[in-house]
Amino acid sequence: MRGTDIKEFVEKLGTKLPPIENFWKLGDLTALRLNENGHFYQANYERGILLYALVAKYRPQAVLEFGTGRGYGCLCMAWAMEEHNISGRIFTIDMVPQDEVFAWPIDWRNGPRVERLARNQVWLHAAPAAWLKRIEILTGHTGNVMGRWSGPGIDFAFIDGGHAYDTVRHDFYSVLEVAADPFGVLFDDYAQQPGFGIQRFIDEEVAPHFKAELIYTDRRWPGAERAELKDPEYGMVWVHSDSLSKPLGEIYLKEPRQAFLRKYRRREIWALLRRCLSRVLRGIAG
Repeated sequence: MRGTDIKEFVEKLGTKLPPIENFWKLGDLTALRLNENGHFYQANYERGILLYALVAKYRPQAVLEFGTGRGYGCLCMAWAMEEHNISGRIFTIDMVPQDEVFAWPIDWRNGPRVERLARNQVWLHAAPAAWLKRIEILTGHTGNVMGRWSGPGIDFAFIDGGHAYDTVRHDFYSVLEVAADPFGVLFDDYAQQPGFGIQRFIDEEVAPHFKAELIYTDRRWPGAERAELKDPEYGMVWVHSDSLSKPLGEIYLKEPRQAFLRKYRRREIWALLRRCLSRVLRGIAG
């Protein structure tokens, strides 16, 4: 798999970008992090530039995002749609509801701190209404959401939800079930880290069939905070259906693919039921 510097990759796409400092401002509202030593750091804000550039280049009509998080990637894609007059929609999945409050590292331009905030509160300040109108929030675990999908064919997907091998496999197979023709997929966090199965899944099931590009996102733009990367191969992986080595149905056979999805979704339901029962029993005991 070929590795490319993110700045080189984005320049090759040939899309017009907003001022880079605007990505840093949005990132300080929606992607700032706090490590165990109490240090605030900018967590790969460059992924927003990459998502913006890919959406501007490929002009998708239906984007599917696994893992809204605090919304940095989602907002960058909506930003690109608005600025490049793309009449598309973004469907973003997260198990945390839009109005649920949680600890949120943020810098309102007067110094970083942690506040108790919800996405809907921050988004009202971080994004114009025109961006937000392009986004549809889907709340729940990915198996539950995708098991009842009734939306349009997806021509762009961003996989950044659960990082375990089977979860990434589920999310990718779910994209294949609803994909338009053509389609592209961007995977985040290609890295060797405890609990991560992304690198193994891509190496085994994606890169052999697509012309996969590993994009190194380690702070190449001026003004970005350089990462202290333990894994020199860390990055994001982009694939597009135009590069498939064979027809999709010959590579990812329908019956075994759907059998895996059914099994994964049943397992997800049982895990959710066990967690609910555990909370009820703790409540009774307390």
